[in-house]
Amino acid sequence: MGVIKKILYRADVLGKPRHRNFFLDMEENIHIHYRDLRIELSRGEFEDIVGAFGRQSAELLAIIEEKQYQDGRLPNANQDDVRIWTESRLRHEVKYHPQRFSLEECGDGYHFHYRNYKLLIEPEDFRRIARLFATLDIDGPYASTHEEVRSLLEANEVDFVLAAGNVPGEVLSICVARYHMPKVRDIFNYIGFSAEEGDGSEKRYRGEHLLVVAKPDSRRSALDYRRLRGRNSVLRLADHLSALGTGIDVEELNELKCQVLDFYFAVKAGKVTNVDTDPEAWLYSPPNRQVIFPYRAGAESGPTVAEPLYRAWANLINGIGLGFVKPGKNTFPKAVQDELRQKIDATLRREVAAYAAVDRIYLMGSALRGDMGRYHVPFIHGRLAKLGSDIDILVDINPAREDDLPPHWRLHLEKSSNHCAVYHVARIPLAEPEGDWAQRFPGVDFIPHLVDAYVRLPSRGHDEEIDAFLRKFGACCVYDRASEGPVYRGDEEADIAAVLAGHYGFDRPSVERMPASTENAVFRVHADADYILKLFKVSGNYARDRVAEHTAYEEHLVNELRVRGIPTAGIIPARTPSQVVIDGHPALLFERIPGRVEQRPPYPVAAAAAALAEIHRTQIKAPLESGTAFSFDDACMIWLPVFEQQCVRTDLEPDIAAAMAALLPLARRCFPGENRARWFARSPLVHNHGDVTPKNFILGSGGEARFFDFNNAFHGPRMADVIDGAFQFSLAEKYIQFADFSRFDEFIAGYEAVSPLTPDEREDLADWILLIGILLFAKEVRVVIERPDLKLRRKRALAIAGFLQERLLPA
Repeated sequence: MGVIKKILYRADVLGKPRHRNFFLDMEENIHIHYRDLRIELSRGEFEDIVGAFGRQSAELLAIIEEKQYQDGRLPNANQDDVRIWTESRLRHEVKYHPQRFSLEECGDGYHFHYRNYKLLIEPEDFRRIARLFATLDIDGPYASTHEEVRSLLEANEVDFVLAAGNVPGEVLSICVARYHMPKVRDIFNYIGFSAEEGDGSEKRYRGEHLLVVAKPDSRRSALDYRRLRGRNSVLRLADHLSALGTGIDVEELNELKCQVLDFYFAVKAGKVTNVDTDPEAWLYSPPNRQVIFPYRAGAESGPTVAEPLYRAWANLINGIGLGFVKPGKNTFPKAVQDELRQKIDATLRREVAAYAAVDRIYLMGSALRGDMGRYHVPFIHGRLAKLGSDIDILVDINPAREDDLPPHWRLHLEKSSNHCAVYHVARIPLAEPEGDWAQRFPGVDFIPHLVDAYVRLPSRGHDEEIDAFLRKFGACCVYDRASEGPVYRGDEEADIAAVLAGHYGFDRPSVERMPASTENAVFRVHADADYILKLFKVSGNYARDRVAEHTAYEEHLVNELRVRGIPTAGIIPARTPSQVVIDGHPALLFERIPGRVEQRPPYPVAAAAAALAEIHRTQIKAPLESGTAFSFDDACMIWLPVFEQQCVRTDLEPDIAAAMAALLPLARRCFPGENRARWFARSPLVHNHGDVTPKNFILGSGGEARFFDFNNAFHGPRMADVIDGAFQFSLAEKYIQFADFSRFDEFIAGYEAVSPLTPDEREDLADWILLIGILLFAKEVRVVIERPDLKLRRKRALAIAGFLQERLLPA
C-alpha cells in the first residue's frame, strides 16, 4: 500500500456494485471482466497475464496456507509485506487506448475509461462523484496539527498508540509498531516535516506547529494494534444496527449475533457477573466487528436473567428487520454433494424411517437440489448457530401413532405456517473442517448440518395445504413404509427383530430402543399389536448373578396378579419352552398399556396409592404362590453395608458428608437384624412392587390406575412399598425442583383409604421412614460418588436427608 499524503475525500457513499461476475470474453479484443471493471487486452498482453498470474498465484496460495492468513474480523495480516515478483515484467505494451481518458454516458450507466480500463458507474453514483470532484481542493495544506496528523496516521493504517509526553497543540508522542517505523518516516517526509535526532531509538519529526516523537514498539502484535485501533470507533450497538438497517453486511450481522449468543449462554450458565445485560446499553466497534458488553456493578446472571436478555435482543433485531438474515454460502463440489447425499439418506433411515410412527419421508430444499454448502460465517437463527445448509424434510405420521414420536426428536416449533410441527431430528457432520468458531465462542453449540423436519400430524388436518406445500417445493418421497416395510436403526434392533420372530412368530416386527434410567434395555415393538420388550441386566435389590432367576420370578408374579384381577401389563408367552434370551440377557415381552405416565408433578397421588394398596390387599386376602426366594432383607443387607462404608469416606462433598454425619446416629437402630425382624413381623408380608415411582405408574384413558415393571419386586413387609412410594412421589423423579414432602403423608392417606395400616404399623411408622430413607439415601450417594457430574442425584440425597432430620429429630 502506498503512502497517503492527503485524503481529498473519503466516505461510503456509493451503491453496491451492479455485477458480481468474473469472466472472460473475446470480441475485437480480449476482455477480463471483474464485477463492474473491464480490462481490454491484446492477445500478447493476455498471455503475459495468464502466465504470470498462474505462477504468482500458486506461490501466494502456498504462503497463505503456510501462514494461515485470514481476512475479515481482526485479520492476522502479515507484518512484513508479501510481494510475488515471479515473471513480473510484462513483455507487451498496452495496445488498446494507452493514453485515453474518457467519460461516457451509455445505456447501462456511465463509463469511466482510463487507458485500457473501463469502469461501469451507476447514474446516481456518477452524479455524486461529479459533484464531489467540483468541491475538491487539491492544493490545500497537508496535515500539521495534533488531530490532523493523528488522522493521517490512521488513514495510512499505521499501528500506533499514544505514549507519554504529549503536549496538546505542541507535541504528539506515539508508540509505533517497529515494522511501521519506515512508513512513518516516509509519511512525514512527504508532508514536509523535518527529521531530528531523538533519544535512543526514538525518531523526531518537526513541522511548522508540531513536534512528533515516534518510539518503536516491539511488544504488541499487528493483531493487538488492529484491536486497539478499532476501539477508537465505538458506538451503541443499537444505533449501529438502526443506522444500517437491512443494508448491513450480512456476514457482519451474523458474526455479531454469534457474539451475543455466546454472551447469552454464558449468562444463562451463571458464568458472568457485573456485566450489563440490557442490549440497549451494549457497544460496538465496527472496525473490529466486536460487541462490547459494559461493566455494571451488581449485575447478576443465571436463567432468570438470560431469558429477559434474549427477549430484549430478539425484539431489538426483529424490530429492525434483522431477525432472519442468511449469510453467503460456499456450495460444495459435486463429488462432495454426492457423498453428503449418501450420509443424508443413511441418517434419514436411521433417525426417522426406523420408527413405526413414520409412514413417509419427503426430501426437499438444498439436499434434493444438490446445492448443499457451508456458510461464510455461522447463520444465527434464533438461538441456533448453523455452519452449513439444513436438510429439509417433511414426515407423515401414522394416524394411530401420534403419541409415539421418537424420543430424541426435539420440538422446535409447535405449529409452522404450513400447519406442521417442526422437529430437529438429527445432525450430519460438515464435509470439511468446521473452523475455529467453537474455540472463539465456546458457549455456542454450532450445528453442522441440521435435519429439520416438518411433521404432519393427521389429527390436525390441513392435508390440502400441506400437499400444496410439498408440490411448491418439488418434494420427493424418499421412504414409504407401505411399500418398503420397516427398517432398523442399527444391527441391535435388526438382531432383536430376528429373535422375536423366532420366539413369537412375528413377521419383520419394528423394534425401537426407548430411553431407560438404568442399564436395563427397553424397546418398543410393533408387530400384530404394540408391545414393550425388556432386557434384564441389573437390579438394585439383588445380585447381578440372580437376574435370570428374578426374571422368571417376575413373570410368575405378574401372571398371578393378573389372575387375581390386578390390572398391570401382561407378559406375552413365547412359543418356545425356554426362557427368552437376547444378547445374553433374559427378556420379557409385555403388552403395551395405553395411558399416560406422569413423571412430572402434579401427580395423581391418591390414585397411585390406592392402586398399590389393591395389589397388597389382594395378597393379604389370599397369598400368592410366587415363592419367597427374593426377600426385602436381602435388599437391606446390600444397602445398609453400603451406607456404613460411605460414612467413613473422606472424599465426600461437604454437604453430603454433613448429611451423612447427621443421619448416622439415627441410622444405628436399623443395623441390628433383630430390630428389622421385629418391624417386619409387625407388617403383613406380601410380594412388593419394589420401585413405587411415578415412572412405573400409568393412568389409562378410562382412568384405570395401574403399576407396571416389577423388576425390583421382592417378598416382604408391605410397609417397604408404602414408604418407598411416599418418598418417590415426594421427590418428583428428575424434577427435583418440584419436590414436595407434603405428598408423603398424602400418599400414606391414599393407601389407607383402601387398606388401612395396622396399629403395629402405625407404631413403627417412624422406624419404617428411617429404614427406607437410609436405603434410598445410600443409593443416591453411591451415584454421587460414581458420577459427581450428576447434580440431580446430590440434590435428591440432600432432600432425603433433610426430610429425615426434620421428621425424626426432636424439634
